[in-house]
Amino acid sequence: MLARGDLIRVPANTCLTQRQSELHMIDRYQYTDKPTIGIFIKYEGYKTAQVFLNEKFWTVELNSISFAGVKHAS
Repeated sequence: MLARGDLIRVPANTCLTQRQSELHMIDRYQYTDKPTIGIFIKYEGYKTAQVFLNEKFWTVELNSISFAGVKHAS
């Protein structure tokens, strides 16, 4: 289970969406060009989460993201 502020990995070709408002029929979307590291913000539903990537908030499917892990300095 992810917590707010966790670093996440988003693979290439993952669909990111943004909800413009409740009145919009079509969301803004884009696909990632390469694997990207982002910040987990919150769960939005059963299968989606809000993340912060490339200076914007996006919604992404949970099965598309993974915990980036921690690197320890030696």
